[in-house]
Amino acid sequence: MIRSGIYIHIPFCKRKCYYCDFNSYANMEKSLEPFKDAIMREIRNRKDELKDIFTSIYIGGGTPNVLPPFYIENILDEIYKYYDISNDAEISIELNPGLIDDEKLKTYKRIGINRISIGLQAWQDKLLKKIGRIHTIHDFIENYDMATKYFDNINIDIMYALPDQIFDDFKETLSNVVSLKPTHISCYGLILEEGTVFYKLYEENKIKPADDEFEMMMYHYGIEFLQKNGYKHYEISNYAIPGYECRHNTLYWKDLQYIGFGPGAYSFVNNRRCGNVKDIKKYIEMMNRTGYAIEDIDVLDEKDKMSEYMFLGLRMMDGVYDKDFKTRFGKSMFSIFKNAIDKNIGLNLLIREGDNIKLTQKGIDVSNNVFEDFLF
Repeated sequence: MIRSGIYIHIPFCKRKCYYCDFNSYANMEKSLEPFKDAIMREIRNRKDELKDIFTSIYIGGGTPNVLPPFYIENILDEIYKYYDISNDAEISIELNPGLIDDEKLKTYKRIGINRISIGLQAWQDKLLKKIGRIHTIHDFIENYDMATKYFDNINIDIMYALPDQIFDDFKETLSNVVSLKPTHISCYGLILEEGTVFYKLYEENKIKPADDEFEMMMYHYGIEFLQKNGYKHYEISNYAIPGYECRHNTLYWKDLQYIGFGPGAYSFVNNRRCGNVKDIKKYIEMMNRTGYAIEDIDVLDEKDKMSEYMFLGLRMMDGVYDKDFKTRFGKSMFSIFKNAIDKNIGLNLLIREGDNIKLTQKGIDVSNNVFEDFLF
């Protein structure tokens, strides 16, 4: 049973990828140790904020394997000391190829990490260079083989609709990734986000995004290919061998509680969403001065909570069940969201089966439009 989760944000990278708008920074090696001390302080100071059994810990970034492995060990030790972690908790760490070695993997295994997520993105060196990755395909294969000696639950991240990516590139990426037999595959379409290198190049007419029809063709091919090869399409962008769905991400989509540590990390506890300051130096300074780094607090009212429950839950292919909605809110989603549900069923974007609603394939393709209808 999924209960609550812990997110640990490691905001450092060797180099910032051209598409990335996450809260991450390159060339900040001098801040590694002060950051480690600050996040451990935050973990201690917030120990009473969410009293629950935690069934997932996710160490994300950035690039967590930029940190020395004993830093990760120190941080997790602090978590284990102050939080009630389930014996069968899913404990994940994101890793980037080119920075993975035997010592790190041994340490991760020894300290209880049982799931790793490796960022590949594409199988072609020319595309990896084009999107600003620091690794080659050779690096990835070498690192993946090394990782399989220690871990049997591995996710691989891939992307489509990249600049200059042709359909055969994507097909080759999917085919080669599936041949490695990872337990989980995340497959994301490129989004040009403000503040990224790619967005600047786009504004200067130096790159051209894939047209919508081509992007949708790639997305549909990915769904069909991965399903044919035994992967369950369980969320808009995620696929898993049955039983290996990502517990931590599912916790988000089911609108359950989580606490986040580190610069820019968000928490959702007792109907309150709060975020830490993003800047690393400011985060360290605030932790040293006050012991807390929260700068953004949003208290959700009942309508906010119901809307979030619906549009997060509808990201999952299993959709939303009215019995679960009633358990959470004491009311039926079919009365609260009657107009939105009827409209989208009429447009063949949602399908109803008993007390369940879920996106149709057409609905998946325009999911953001569907989600908007569930906002008050």
